[in-house]
Amino acid sequence: MISKDLRLQAFGILLIPAFVGHTLQLLGEDRPWEAHAWAREAFQPGWHQHLPGWVPVALAFMLAAAVIGLAVDRRRQWLLAVILIYWAHYLTYPYRIRNHMSHMFSGLTMLGVVWIVAWLLGAHDFRGRGPRARVVDRYAADGLALIVCVNYFFAGFHKINENFFAIPTSAAVHGMGQFWVYADLGSELPTWAAYCAIYGTIFVECCVPWIAWRVPRLRIPAVLTLFAFHYPMVSTMNVSDYPMIASAYFPCFFSHAQLRVLLGYFRRASRWTVPCAAAGVAMQVWAIPWWGELTIFGLFVMGLWGWATGAMLHMVWDRRKREPSTDAGMRYHPAP
Repeated sequence: MISKDLRLQAFGILLIPAFVGHTLQLLGEDRPWEAHAWAREAFQPGWHQHLPGWVPVALAFMLAAAVIGLAVDRRRQWLLAVILIYWAHYLTYPYRIRNHMSHMFSGLTMLGVVWIVAWLLGAHDFRGRGPRARVVDRYAADGLALIVCVNYFFAGFHKINENFFAIPTSAAVHGMGQFWVYADLGSELPTWAAYCAIYGTIFVECCVPWIAWRVPRLRIPAVLTLFAFHYPMVSTMNVSDYPMIASAYFPCFFSHAQLRVLLGYFRRASRWTVPCAAAGVAMQVWAIPWWGELTIFGLFVMGLWGWATGAMLHMVWDRRKREPSTDAGMRYHPAP
């Protein structure tokens, strides 16, 4: 078992498809087997310059083996192996470091440091057993939520500049314009949609993750907002790897008790989960501009998010049905 904390269990399981997306993105862009790859490797600054060329390759295969081990035998030791090997993989990668790699590095570093320090202090062992193991894992899950909130915030904060707010040069307008055309919403992005893309991106990245984590009543709407925000990236921008990696952290927004209830809905097929998953896949097929590694991987991502959406909506629906009626803020008890 990865952890008795369901949030860390979910994070560890979601890391598996996250690393699949990571691998597809790096192989699809860097193509280390091509003739020109050596030139980019030679001019890319980094520690790999002082290492034999086989070291980054060996680390990549070791990371793949550790992820497969985590998928087959979901125990904490495998997740620790993934963390340690990923540190070396990140620090010796011979090509351009992507944002999603730094995001993963920060999250796994926090988790690894918490576990190692707790082990040194005698709070738990590397199997997750010990007098303070539950407390350690609770802090680790909260730390992962903090990491993803901070990363989202600075993703939005660094966009606050003249180029991003100007429609002709805004990356948000460019991306939304592609989505608008490929999703058959029109031949040209309207001005109002361009401003929604610009200011909506800033708001979502700077605020919505914090709302999902710290405002329980708005948690599910905030998570669904993040799914919707990433949909154009998955479908038409060919970057389904980063949204999948980011969503691996989303279970840490929930409390342990709330996630336990949600997983009860998530683990079974129902009239909520199956149609929502099918709708997610259909949305990806509708807006997909071409068939490639990451757009095909996006079918899985959208299906997974659709299934999770159905589970969350089902949970909210059942909770509302069980709540007693209220009138002017007072509980109403029907007469016998």
